Amino acid sequence: MSADALGGALLATAAVVAAAWAAGAAACAALVPRGRRAERIGWGFAAGTAILAAGTGAAYSAALGSPAIGPILLAAVAAGLGRRFALGDDPVGTLRGPGGRLAAVTAALAAVALYGLIVYAARALAEPLWPNDYFAIWGMKAKTFFAERAIPLRLFTWPSFEFSNPGYPLGLPLLYAGIASILGRWEDHALALLFPCWLAATLAVLYGWLRRRGAPPTVAAAAGAAVACFAPLYAAPLTGMAEAPLAFALLLLGTALADAMDETDPGARRRLALAAAVAAGTKNEGLFVAGIAALLLAAAAFVGRDRAAARRAALALIVPAVACALLHRLAVGSHPVRGIDLAYLKRPDLGDRLAEALRATWTVHLRSSWLPIAACLVLLLAGRSVAHGNRLLLLGGLGAATYLFLPALCPYGPLWLVTWTQGRNFASLAPLLAAAVAARLAALPRGGAAPLSATAGVVT
Repeated sequence: MSADALGGALLATAAVVAAAWAAGAAACAALVPRGRRAERIGWGFAAGTAILAAGTGAAYSAALGSPAIGPILLAAVAAGLGRRFALGDDPVGTLRGPGGRLAAVTAALAAVALYGLIVYAARALAEPLWPNDYFAIWGMKAKTFFAERAIPLRLFTWPSFEFSNPGYPLGLPLLYAGIASILGRWEDHALALLFPCWLAATLAVLYGWLRRRGAPPTVAAAAGAAVACFAPLYAAPLTGMAEAPLAFALLLLGTALADAMDETDPGARRRLALAAAVAAGTKNEGLFVAGIAALLLAAAAFVGRDRAAARRAALALIVPAVACALLHRLAVGSHPVRGIDLAYLKRPDLGDRLAEALRATWTVHLRSSWLPIAACLVLLLAGRSVAHGNRLLLLGGLGAATYLFLPALCPYGPLWLVTWTQGRNFASLAPLLAAAVAARLAALPRGGAAPLSATAGVVT
């Protein structure tokens, strides 16, 4: 593709993404109170991409003349609902930013985060989407959907397509196909523009949530800088795969879970419902972590101090997550996840396989990364226990523990799953765990004053 053609494709794709983002921001009037600008930006991208993917899927199912009609109609409905159920101003106050040297440090950290975003955008847009999983799974399905204006069942029933993981959710392929349907052409290269947008939305939600939860700007900006420069996740080889959008979905899920448990505002449970749908529609790991969150809420509903809040949050989470799973089954049937066989839970050698999986994890991933892992543990232990940070930490920790165990259930042997998927799964937890660590650090008292985590605040 020539430079002029690529420039035109990028501009056209950017226009579609911007329109979806704007539609999502309009819908977010019912999700995020006024005054939380950073969070509204991030949640607007989540809502906009969800509208585009769900509208495209509905258009294919209803066999509409143009698949673009579905997202347009759904965007209009979402904007109307956002206006009808719009939330007012945030009832809490605004935290002041730091002065003097702290302001300079915050600005420097923000510059580092911006640098990370720019570098990732350059990496993502340097060439057309090329990872194997993009060609074999996400891109192949999306291009087929776009070409046939339908979701053909042969992709999920023919043995020759088993390599494409028929059990994977369809959110990403429908999003890609929706953009192509609106443009009227398929643009492999220009679709890479979505990936720096996922990072930008992740940073917006991360910073905005930490500020609203009482973190000083320096801590929130440091968390954003660390995430933006996290090369194991935001790197060219993963552009086109599902880890960057999954990381965004898991951050949404964790922050909304903490807000819903604390009932911080009237939109908390609405955000949790959207996060559950986005996570379940992005990847099986997202549905699984949503299941972990549901178990945590179920435990809180029985033994927690605020059982009523836990029950209300559980309902908001479970209904959309289950609905996504059921819609997938109704559309394409039920299919096993390639690489995992639950029958191994009953095998007498499960303990040996788990030991093999842990040894492989240490050899492949942990041994070479022990220093940054140790540094993260030091930061974690240096922080102070705070409920909303602990909830994110528990959710991410249980997810990581599960990723340690799953290779024992791999029919191709534990080493296969450790080598090909485990590292990417660990990396997708980075924004969620960064938010947890930053929340705990922000709870430390400063100068004898009450910790900011105990005060109310909102980013402006």
